[in-house]
Amino acid sequence: MPNHVDIFHQNIYEQTFGELKTLNKTLPEDAIFSLAREVLHRVVTRGNNLSISNSQTLSLRIDQLTRALISDDGDAGADMIRNTRAEGTSLEDLYLVYLVEAARTLGVWWEEDRISLVDVTVGTGRIYAIMRGLSPLFPLPPPNGQKAALFTAVPGETHTLGVKMAADLFRTNGWDIDLRIGATNAELAKHIQDHRPRIVGLSAGGKHAVEDLARLIIGIRISSPSTTILVSGQIVHEAGDLVKLMGPDAIVSDYAQVEAEMDRLWDLTTQDNPP
Repeated sequence: MPNHVDIFHQNIYEQTFGELKTLNKTLPEDAIFSLAREVLHRVVTRGNNLSISNSQTLSLRIDQLTRALISDDGDAGADMIRNTRAEGTSLEDLYLVYLVEAARTLGVWWEEDRISLVDVTVGTGRIYAIMRGLSPLFPLPPPNGQKAALFTAVPGETHTLGVKMAADLFRTNGWDIDLRIGATNAELAKHIQDHRPRIVGLSAGGKHAVEDLARLIIGIRISSPSTTILVSGQIVHEAGDLVKLMGPDAIVSDYAQVEAEMDRLWDLTTQDNPP
């Protein structure tokens, strides 16, 4: 029988949901609801191209999962996913059927006034945390022999000179850098979902970008579960504690740190699958 860690990483689930709860306490109410809507939208979008079985058994289990996600028991939804995985359900079906359909159901219940916005916030937070608990189980594509990453600024950011200079310097040092400037959240999420980069370097110009950065990180985590995220820029100096609550894999404050952390993250992502 597989180890429980091979089925679901409970520690990542608990850490992620705890960070979200703390982050929500520091953000204004409209930002909290905006993040909840972002999770709903991104999760449902991930399943839009799937042909979902309409079997009565599956519909019942989706209903049970959705209720568990908004129950007083913080582990009820995660326990259902863990048990379903132990029964032999694939990661893809957990992600793209069970969690997608649960998110879709939350949205329908919300529109029908069957649940409150607080319920939706709790439910989407748990869906996102469950996805994070499953993310280490998703394999990355094999490296092609050259260090590679995607660099981008938070959508709407006007201070992009730093990330452009970093991309040029990394290319000089032998990295293959995919630089994306001016893309929307949706465009970045789709590009990352299609190309599944090992590392994404995000730059944000200050505390004003906290909500946009959180939305972008959520989109990346849902679109490409195994991608590693590094955050840099003035936001690290102005709102470093809030950035930590978003759960990036690395946070750096200057270029020397970026170089060292990028090398560390690359080694980390390739240690089990060398070029």
